Amino acid sequence: MKPRVYRLFRTETAAPPSRRTITVMVLVAAIVTALAIMRVQSRHEVVRLGYQLSKVNEEVRQLREAERKLELERATLTNPARINTLAAAMGMVPAPAAAIRVVPAAPQVDEPTPVVLGESRPSTPPLRGFAQDERP
Repeated sequence: MKPRVYRLFRTETAAPPSRRTITVMVLVAAIVTALAIMRVQSRHEVVRLGYQLSKVNEEVRQLREAERKLELERATLTNPARINTLAAAMGMVPAPAAAIRVVPAAPQVDEPTPVVLGESRPSTPPLRGFAQDERP
């Protein structure tokens, strides 16, 4: 005689599972799983980009603060009153007008001519204001 417990769980007329139904259920489960993974991945990307954005914003804030401090330092260091005070402390005095000379600007030089190896170099005209042997 068979045990009664077995008979309780066993059905006499079990419907054979349809292969098509099982295939559809597996495909639906795979699609739902793929969509869930894509959703989690997109949320993770949003969080990562948000973190990166906040990091860059903090860097911009620090750079602007550094720029502001440097601008203040430049304004302080280039203050004419401060420069005059430091110069006087070093014993410097303003130059008399007779000691100031205006030097004319150097003449404009044309584009240099290319030098080809094996050819003689063209002679250059002397610079204005210099003798031939005093050329720098």
